[in-house]
Amino acid sequence: MPRPAHALAPAPASPLRRRPSPAVGAILALVTIAACVRDKGEVELNWTVVDAAGRSIFPAGELDDIDNCDADAARFGDLCGFIGRVTADGPRKPYQLHAQLRLCEPDCPQACATDESCQVDVLTYDCKAARGFSIVTAREQEPYDFEVGVVAQFADGCVCELGPACALTPGPRSRTVEPGLLTDLQVYLFVLTGLDACVQEPSEQGRTVMDLVGCCAGCS
Repeated sequence: MPRPAHALAPAPASPLRRRPSPAVGAILALVTIAACVRDKGEVELNWTVVDAAGRSIFPAGELDDIDNCDADAARFGDLCGFIGRVTADGPRKPYQLHAQLRLCEPDCPQACATDESCQVDVLTYDCKAARGFSIVTAREQEPYDFEVGVVAQFADGCVCELGPACALTPGPRSRTVEPGLLTDLQVYLFVLTGLDACVQEPSEQGRTVMDLVGCCAGCS
């Protein structure tokens, strides 16, 4: 039923200017959070990176405790400083390594990494991080398949996921995400099969050499 015309008229101006009550602001904030909690959950994961020989290099490197290891452990304070070839005869290009978490539809017949119809969300974390924390859409009844990958990001913006010739990652983990609760995916182990941290070429441009031949042809 339409409102009467007088109900739409503006109220008379008050000679006093009222400040909004702090309590009102707090209540609005709580209402907003409660609304988000109903359909969002939290996901957390941690990762450790080792080289081809299983030596821990990030985030807690052990290279300085290994006899006859020539590597400078300080260079692995993050995963930002790598350089390598993507083709056998190509130049070496600087790149960063990032952990990536994919939220996939369970039992998807295609590879989640390549088929966007299988992907619910893709989260990529900073090259300086060893822990990821994200707020995602909750799914209580049907779990996600959580997949992790190691991706190389080049200065020109090209990104590729490293295959077994360069990096190994664990298989999928199936988990539900409940509203307002934390789903802890625990610790993942990433193995850089293309890197022997104690026997490696001298650094180039101040970066660790790890070639990606056979892993990143699309970024050549």
